[in-house]
Amino acid sequence: MVSRSRVRRVWEQLEHAYGPATDVPDLLAQVHDPVTAPAAIGELNANVYHNGEVVHSAAPALLPALLDLAEDPTVTVRRAIVETIGDLAHAARTAEPTAVDEAWPQAWAAAVPRLLHLLADPDVEVRRVVTFPLAHAVGHEVWPHLRDRFKAEPDHAARLGLVVAIGHHAEPDAHDWFTGLLPDPTVRLAASVGLRRLGITPDARLLLNGFADVSAWADTWCVGSPRPSAVVWWLNRELADDHAVRRTLVAHLLDHPDPDIRTGALWSSAPLLADDTSTTDTNLLPLIADRLPDDEPENRRLAATLLASTGARSADTLTPFADDLALAARDLYLPAADAALAALALLGDQRAVQPLQQRLTGPRLGLPTRPRHRPWTPPPLDEVLLAMSAHADALLPAVRARLSSTSDDAERAACHRALDSWHTNA
Repeated sequence: MVSRSRVRRVWEQLEHAYGPATDVPDLLAQVHDPVTAPAAIGELNANVYHNGEVVHSAAPALLPALLDLAEDPTVTVRRAIVETIGDLAHAARTAEPTAVDEAWPQAWAAAVPRLLHLLADPDVEVRRVVTFPLAHAVGHEVWPHLRDRFKAEPDHAARLGLVVAIGHHAEPDAHDWFTGLLPDPTVRLAASVGLRRLGITPDARLLLNGFADVSAWADTWCVGSPRPSAVVWWLNRELADDHAVRRTLVAHLLDHPDPDIRTGALWSSAPLLADDTSTTDTNLLPLIADRLPDDEPENRRLAATLLASTGARSADTLTPFADDLALAARDLYLPAADAALAALALLGDQRAVQPLQQRLTGPRLGLPTRPRHRPWTPPPLDEVLLAMSAHADALLPAVRARLSSTSDDAERAACHRALDSWHTNA
């Protein structure tokens, strides 16, 4: 029997993100206890995977122990264990080669057959997530095993995960298999993504048809969120540089009956707006403006904030939506009203004067005073006031009142910048 002190000495020679991996044996022992297991596997993941930029020397040594736990039906956190294996496999694929410990490839080659065995595990949670590490077993002959398991797999989420994992291997031989799945609406979205990874631009109509029911994606390894918006975000990430398809997809989903899918479309619009132009049929700005009166308050905020962010780059783009923004600036959901008011002010619109006066003299300013984190915060106070220079006389008393009442240094600095600019341009 190996003594605890000898085990400790072994792990002292190995490193994870926080130094010597001496805590690993105790954490592995805690994973066997249902009470301590969730925290223990979480700490193991944080220590060994960390931010995914390095595969430390502790990772290949830990991998067989993680597999032992993943194969043990008495362990209560098997899904989290397999996810940790997937995180390490992902890191090994994406990190700089010099950042991957030299022992990892051999340890990983020994792990792949054991992971393949878990494809038929009785626990559906394990089957749903084991395709995560197997998706990153590129260079190993796994895609035929994934394909064959698809025929026998009864769980919808696990089937989706199998298709997505096969796509990660980008095997040319899988082309016909993916194509054969397209008529099935339950896996059409996953099959289209698989074809995309083979270099075939998906038909946007097929992708849209896949949004008839996205509930099963909540339990997949690649989306793993109960919110339908996560499917939209994941798909946009998969489509990467297919901007035309992404615009078409988002443009249609902005009007989807599910409010959370509309949320996902709004989130996914942000990286596209910089590429959008008013001369294309897929211009997103009018469709985003249509969401200013959305039934979901947070969607109204997102729409107004996107417009404000776009207007900060080019105020003229907001001119067609001035009336919509003026109405939205009166939204009872104040975060939405804040963003709409900021966008309206960027136009220098007279209708922004009174609400700005109220914000400056009231208890709630509602506008950031520090540099914004585009595109999800409205333009800061100084940008808004500078854009309203044509109405400086009307706003001057309110700005001075704010200066006399606030002790916030950032607010005071923003007001002084506006006053200095108004004075210079007077």
